[in-house]
Amino acid sequence: MLPYILIIVSILIVRELFRIYFKRNWVLIHTAFGAEEYFQILSRLKSQGVKFKVETPFRGFDSRINRNLDKMQYDIYVKKEVEHLAANAIHKSI
Repeated sequence: MLPYILIIVSILIVRELFRIYFKRNWVLIHTAFGAEEYFQILSRLKSQGVKFKVETPFRGFDSRINRNLDKMQYDIYVKKEVEHLAANAIHKSI
């Protein structure tokens, strides 16, 4: 049993190290909740030519009652070099 636990822990540590390494040039610029806000922010970034990455953290399992509520979380990342441009694009009024 102990060898399996050690293998699983080792895999998780290696995965996290890769994740940190590949994200080192990206910064979290905005967290959007719901598809409407998500698409609004993405259209603003695209209009300024800002490249981005999006992550959707695991949010668990919803019951049938809550499926129609749009509570999905979207973490939007941009490169460090264009962080200022992205912030201006996001907070610019339409």
